[in-house]
Amino acid sequence: MSRIQRAQVAWLCARLQLAFVEITRGLVDGDLVSSLLLPAILEANVGHLDADPDISRRHQALDAAYPDALRRPANALSIAQFLDLPRETARVKLAGMVASGVLQRTPTGYILPTSTLISERFLPTIPRYLDALDAFISGLGLIRAFGLKPGDRLAHPVWPVAWAAMRLGTAHVLRETAYTRALTPGVNLTACFVLQAVCHAVGAQLRLPAQMPARGGALSVLGPTFGAVRGAAIATCLDLPEETVRRHLKQLVEAGYLSRGAGGYDVVHDADSAPVWRNFQKRAEANARQLIWRLTTTGVVPQSG
Repeated sequence: MSRIQRAQVAWLCARLQLAFVEITRGLVDGDLVSSLLLPAILEANVGHLDADPDISRRHQALDAAYPDALRRPANALSIAQFLDLPRETARVKLAGMVASGVLQRTPTGYILPTSTLISERFLPTIPRYLDALDAFISGLGLIRAFGLKPGDRLAHPVWPVAWAAMRLGTAHVLRETAYTRALTPGVNLTACFVLQAVCHAVGAQLRLPAQMPARGGALSVLGPTFGAVRGAAIATCLDLPEETVRRHLKQLVEAGYLSRGAGGYDVVHDADSAPVWRNFQKRAEANARQLIWRLTTTGVVPQSG
């Protein structure tokens, strides 16, 4: 895969990640940290089952969700370490989700039960998740990544495979979160996502290769934006208080991730940071490749003819 195509894949991954987090926050009263803990719990519960495409295919539909007895309870400490969160922060957030009925706590850890997944609270969000994943697949088709072609989408009708699509998409986003955390050592989770929002808003991934066609090439139809962005716009994007976002932006500037100019904030692309960003994009490419393989082998994305 060329550097241009890899950069385009990374931008699409960031777009999907931000969309999934926005949707999940609606399930946890807008809390950003809880919205990232939730997919981590789900992946810990069922990731070992989805590793087998045959098992995953048998549980594609929402009415065939993995029985709770097959779920592996998630350990709070392991989840905190995976997301680079303070253990006490994770414990408090998890306890809050148990109290609200989103999670169940067992003697060995936490599970996201089937009762939550088919609840009136959760079901209305599923079309939004599927639309975001469909847009991701469509975007990859535009750039002909991983054997996809323009016009490739999720299976239609999608509901018979909706549960598999949700699980696999969520696992992908969780790994992207881990990569983003690794990219930003020393900053907290909220600052990490502020940086991700800035990267997406300024087209940082698309600007890394010098040979990138104007406006992102084939992705120009998706309207990527380029250039500096103001803190107020990031606060609106993340639905966070402007003062909170500005505090994190200042931290990211001081840490050397961002620069601030008359037009707002921009990502620093210099000789020192370029290898780090390129490694991040390689990991995003590998993660996206794995997702597409899983989606096609389980029938969520029809095989291209």
